[in-house]
Amino acid sequence: MPDNSSNTDQIADDLGGFVFGVSGREYADLAVRAARSLRAVAPDALIDIFTDVDVPDDLFDQVHPLEQSWFRPKFEALRRSRFARTVCLDADMFIVADPSDILEVLRRFDVAACHNQRRNTDWSRRPWRKEIPAAFPQINGGLIGIRKGPEVLQMIEACEAAIRDENLRSDQPVLRELLYDSDLRLTILPPEYNLVDFDMIETWTQRHTAPRIIHHYRLRFHIQYKRRAIESLDALMGRRMHRHLQHLLEADATLGTPTRARVRRVRETGPLGRLRLAWAKMGEGKKERR
Repeated sequence: MPDNSSNTDQIADDLGGFVFGVSGREYADLAVRAARSLRAVAPDALIDIFTDVDVPDDLFDQVHPLEQSWFRPKFEALRRSRFARTVCLDADMFIVADPSDILEVLRRFDVAACHNQRRNTDWSRRPWRKEIPAAFPQINGGLIGIRKGPEVLQMIEACEAAIRDENLRSDQPVLRELLYDSDLRLTILPPEYNLVDFDMIETWTQRHTAPRIIHHYRLRFHIQYKRRAIESLDALMGRRMHRHLQHLLEADATLGTPTRARVRRVRETGPLGRLRLAWAKMGEGKKERR
């Protein structure tokens, strides 16, 4: 693995790019697949990786050896990124549309991320040192964009230190509290930029912007539980849902699509879908009569 990390401590003026931080062969292979999907939709993007194993040199713009291997190498990737504006991505992702506009948003904000989508779970509500209002929930740590500066780096370093020193198994409660107590300018991205619960797009039509990134824990189950690896979006989402995703992408004007073709809701298809729709319309009729 080539060592071309010599310039990672020197931030390139106004340069924006994507980074992955992974430890171990299996997670590196996941990151390679995620990076290939990113390269397919954003061929001109700058993509670096921080890892402790060999990866294809022709896929990444720069490969940086990790200083230390552990379960949260993304913090090192964020700290040492050579970019002035960095988007750090988890390995268990399929990037299905160009997310480079996040880098443009980071010209005005210090941190960009999406809310955790399962906010009523025990692990999502769990605090770090103090209770935080529910109106300021956890962000999902799978996609974090930062604009480098002393205050941002201080937050990243504080989060990394807390996880190490307290032997924590999750970074999201720490990030939540540090962001809440900071003066950093945080922007919350729409859920389609880090879509975990892809079931929610069942009811989306051409009126909705399409997902950019599909992020799902099942993509790493073969590592954690020795199951069969999921190799495609068809296998992850199911063929019908994947086809629905493609229709949303084709109808999304914010992606440069010239026309907004009609996209039907997945739940409205088939006998059960039509039955659910009929029941919904009956309910609406009853409300109107009242």
